[in-house]
Amino acid sequence: MKKILLGLIIGLFFTFTSHAQSLVIKDKDGIVVTGQTLEVLCTPGVGVGSLGLDVYNVSDQRKSVKVRKIENYLIAESEVTFCWASCYPPFVFESPDPIMIEAGSFTPNFTGDVGYGSTQGTVSATFVFFDMDNAVDSSYVTINFVVGTLGVPVNSISVSSLSNAYPNPAATSLNFDYKLASANDNARIRINNLLGTAVRDIPLEKAEGKVTLDVTNLKNGIYFYSLITNNSTTITRKFVVKR
Repeated sequence: MKKILLGLIIGLFFTFTSHAQSLVIKDKDGIVVTGQTLEVLCTPGVGVGSLGLDVYNVSDQRKSVKVRKIENYLIAESEVTFCWASCYPPFVFESPDPIMIEAGSFTPNFTGDVGYGSTQGTVSATFVFFDMDNAVDSSYVTINFVVGTLGVPVNSISVSSLSNAYPNPAATSLNFDYKLASANDNARIRINNLLGTAVRDIPLEKAEGKVTLDVTNLKNGIYFYSLITNNSTTITRKFVVKR
């Protein structure tokens, strides 16, 4: 009976996520990077960095797609911008105009960009691509712009891990497992809403464990949770609150 119930739960979750995600993000080599954290190495003194991505509509209906920027972490003298239908200044966090992507087609018109000065470190931003007529139908990618060798949190990106949230969607509470490269007093989980506003910060006192999050005081919608170590966002994932 337990196996049957588990199968039904997994099936329902798969149906939900498959239905909800019409948008797939790929890099310029055609590799799917949806939900991943990508690194762009930026040479000190150059002052700018950029990453272009393709956004595919894998549904059978055309989609009017917008982009929302969430700034996870900035260093001194840095700013994050993006191009979609146009290129926007740093104070724009959501593209005013959508791009229409036909069913089964894609657009190559996205770039995430960083401007920086003499300070070395990691600048991190998450970009959410969503159907303007149904914001739940969304996908995202996190870009870490690593400026110089000081921008690389040693061992944390390659070793630290953060699981998918479960159950997802969640009505009352959810869980996720984490593992740090080493015990770190500054390690924490940050919860952002779809607008990029931080709604919760959870300090991590152990090198490995499980976090249980009460979501009863969160509104229905999409949220992002990020693992932050050494003041850098290393992993970002998504969960949905639905009642």
